[in-house]
This record gives sequence, structure tokens and C-alpha cells, in this order.
Amino acid sequence: MTLFTEFLILFVMVVAAVLAVMLLTGLFFEVMNARHPERRIQKHRVNKRKWAELKQAPVSILTLSACFAFGLFAQGNGWTIAPLALSWWSGPLMLLVSVVLYDAWFYWVHRLLHWKPFYRFHALHHKSVAPTVWSNHHESFVEALLNQAYYALIVFVLPIPWQMLVVQKVYDQISGMLGHAGHEHFASPAGRTPWPLASTVFHDQHHGHFRFNYGHSFSLWDRWMGTLHPRYDATLEGFEPGGEAVVEGRPGPERS
Repeated sequence: MTLFTEFLILFVMVVAAVLAVMLLTGLFFEVMNARHPERRIQKHRVNKRKWAELKQAPVSILTLSACFAFGLFAQGNGWTIAPLALSWWSGPLMLLVSVVLYDAWFYWVHRLLHWKPFYRFHALHHKSVAPTVWSNHHESFVEALLNQAYYALIVFVLPIPWQMLVVQKVYDQISGMLGHAGHEHFASPAGRTPWPLASTVFHDQHHGHFRFNYGHSFSLWDRWMGTLHPRYDATLEGFEPGGEAVVEGRPGPERS
């Protein structure tokens, strides 16, 4: 079997796995959102772009699958830095380091995509001002490549076991769709100061107000760089049990 054939088989397996996770996650949030309309974040906006978003999804899925499959393939063929043997400490440690590194990667790539010379590659994603769970893959080829190239490159600098890279990709897929779900189902104090985690409100505000909240899993970079939405913590707190939800979505999106 040639190297190309081996890579093609791995690529097809990754595509199938991504599709399965996407469909299961998407259907889960479709049901959750229908059962809890009161959890909607942008209550005065309705997104009717679901099918347009899904039509673009193959571009995103094929691109991210190619990047991820290449990273696994390169490591499996010994072209990269040797990964640590998987153990009770190496697995969680490398996973945590990689998640933190990806958050930094995502933040700065995202800021780059909002820079005028690159924004044309990101404009498609922002057509969904009030995102849905399917907005996660509504992106151009260039945007998908810039975001997902991390998985093709990280194996050359971080000795992460392949199993942990798979865990991270599954987490990345689910958390990305959660961030676009449009409804805040899991509001918690862990998502606001002094804690570092982000939330669905966090990324929803990015779509609604455009120039805030560029991070992925954490709000740290936005807090450090002054790009956190000024009402983020208060809005999230309003969705917690006993809180009073802050109305998002009025007026129109702030552009710069």
C-alpha cells in the first residue's frame, strides 16, 4: 500500500468521524434550543440561514479533515518530534498544553482575519449575525485552512500522543458548535471573571457585535488585549440560575 493510499484511507476516516460528531452535536442542540427558547441570546434576531450554512460546510469539513489527517499521518510515519508515551500524566498534560496553545493560535488568526486585507476570507462567516449551531462550518477555504493548520503543525513541536490529539479535535468540534448554538444552556460562574473559560454568550457576542471576543476556549487573551465585550460577564451572569438575562441583539452589529 502506497503512502498516498494510506493517507487517503485515514482522511476518509477523519471525514466520517467529523461528520458523525457534527450531526450528533447539531441535532442535540436543535432539540435543546427548541425545548428552551427562553435561553436564546439574541432574542430580537432570527437566523434563517441554516441551509446556506450547511451548503458551505463541506468546504470546511474537508479542509479541517485534511489538516488533522496530515498531522496524524506525519506523526505516525515518524516525520515529527517523537510523541510521549501515553500515560496518566503525559496524556492530560499534553492535552492541556495543546488546548492552551490552540486558543492562542485561534485568537491571533481570528484577529488577523478581522484585519482589512484578510477580512474577505472571514466575511462569509459573519453573514450569520445571530449564529446557529450549523454556523461553525460556514467559512471559506482560507479561513478553515488558517484555523486548522494548527493540527498539521503542532505535532512537529509538541510531543503530544495521537490519542490526545483526537480527544482535542473532538472537543474542538463540539465546543465550536456549542459556541455557535445561539442559546446559552450551560451558564456558569466558571465562564466569567475571575475564571478563564469562555461560553456560548462569549462567541455569540462576537457575531452580534463583531469587534469583541476573538478567543475560542478561554477569555484570557481577550481580557489581556482589551477585546472582551464590556457586557460579557454581566450577560453571562444573567443566564445563570436566578439571573435576569440581558437582551442582546439591539441595535445592529457594531462594525469597524
